[in-house]
Amino acid sequence: MTIKEVVQSIIIHGFLGYLWILFITHIVNVANSMEYMITGSIVILAGTLLFWWIMKRITPFHSYKFTHPAKIAGTISFVLVVLLQVFGFNMV
Repeated sequence: MTIKEVVQSIIIHGFLGYLWILFITHIVNVANSMEYMITGSIVILAGTLLFWWIMKRITPFHSYKFTHPAKIAGTISFVLVVLLQVFGFNMV
């Protein structure tokens, strides 16, 4: 493990966190425009699962165990970006 892997993981996962915010905002708007609440919920769930599946495959760190330092740093950066959006700093 090098510092380069950790920095790359932080940048990639932070960017994916921002993309998830944009994606989920759009999906929620689409789901709110639907007539039935259960259909909107299914769309939100399917969209989140699809994004999670793509995110797990797009990062070069998908073969690492969850306890690998680069994977932990990336997960923290993803969560930090999402929490910043939810609890204050409006990026969208």
